[in-house]
Amino acid sequence: MMIPPYDPLGGSVPIEFVEDFSPLGVRLRLETNSREILEACRASFGRCDTRESGLQTAQFVVRLLADELFVAAPPWPDPVFRRHGDAFYVSVGSQNTAVADLGRRDAVGFVSPAMARDKDFLRHTFLECLALTMMTRGSGATHTYVHASAVAKSGKGLIFCGPRESGKSTLAYACARRGFSVVTDDVVYLKTERGLTAWGRPWRLRFLPDCARFFPELSEKTESLKAAGKEVVEIDVQELLPGHTQACCDPAALFFLERSSGRVACEPLEPGDALKLLERELVYDPPEVIERHRRAWTALAARGSFTLHCSEDLDAIIDLLERLLEARRAEPWTA
Repeated sequence: MMIPPYDPLGGSVPIEFVEDFSPLGVRLRLETNSREILEACRASFGRCDTRESGLQTAQFVVRLLADELFVAAPPWPDPVFRRHGDAFYVSVGSQNTAVADLGRRDAVGFVSPAMARDKDFLRHTFLECLALTMMTRGSGATHTYVHASAVAKSGKGLIFCGPRESGKSTLAYACARRGFSVVTDDVVYLKTERGLTAWGRPWRLRFLPDCARFFPELSEKTESLKAAGKEVVEIDVQELLPGHTQACCDPAALFFLERSSGRVACEPLEPGDALKLLERELVYDPPEVIERHRRAWTALAARGSFTLHCSEDLDAIIDLLERLLEARRAEPWTA
C-alpha cells in the first residue's frame, strides 16, 4: 500500500466547486473547496449575466480555499495590500493570504474557516479586491478605473466624480428615484474595446449614516458595515427601486461635484482640465498601463466635461441634469 506523500503546503486540497461569473462584461471563474466562499462570490457577482461577456472561457481565475487547519478568527487585523510588478498580495493576519499574478490574471489564496464564514469581510477584502484589481491593474488589465458614481437614462450615462463624502452616492440614488438607473456606486470601470463603455456594479449603494436625512425610506432599509475604517450603511437598490439598475452604459457626460451654498449651476470644463482632475486618482502602474488608462480618460473627457456646483437641493440638481440631457439629445454623441 502506497503511503500518501507529506503535504505541508496544502497542495492536495481538492477543488469542489467551480462557477463562472461575468462582472464588468468579462468572465471570471471561482474555484474553491468551500460552499461559504462560493455563496460569498455569488453575493458579489451573482447578479451579473454571464451572457454579457460573450465568452465561453474564463479570462480571470480566483482560486480561494478554506484551510481546516487554520484557526484565525475575528476580530480581524487591518488588511495589508502590497504589490511588486505583476504580483499583488493581500494579507489579514498570518493565516488569511492571497496572491494574484496580474499579468496571468490568476489569483490563489488560503483563508481560515472563520474567514470563509464572514461573508461581508471575505467579499470586500478578498473576492472583490482580487478580481477587480486584476481587471484594472497591471499588464493584464481589461478596464480603466474612475472613482465616481454613475447613472443612466435612455442608454446615456452621467458620471459623477468627487472626493470621498462629496455626495456621489447620494446623487446617484436621488437620480434613481427620478427615473434614472444606477450604474455604479464608487468606481466606474471603462472599457475601450469596440468603443467606450462604462461598466459598474449597480445593485448596492453605500451612504454615510445620516442618509435618512435626505431619504426617509432608508431609515429601516439599510445594513451597517465598516469600509475604509468608517461606519457606512448599504442598501440593495433593486429591492428598493426594482428595475432601476443596469450594469453598463454609453458615457455621455462627466461631472466634477463641488459643494455650494448658492444655487445649483453647471459650467463646461475643457477636456484637458478634466483629464488633469482624473489623473489625481492615478495609482502606480508601468508606463504602458498608465498610458492606456490616460487614453480611456481622454476619450471620456471628450464626451463632455463639466463642473457641477451642488447644494442640498437634490431635485434642482436633477432638473438641471435632465435639461442638459434634453439639450444634447439632438446632438451627435462623440464616439
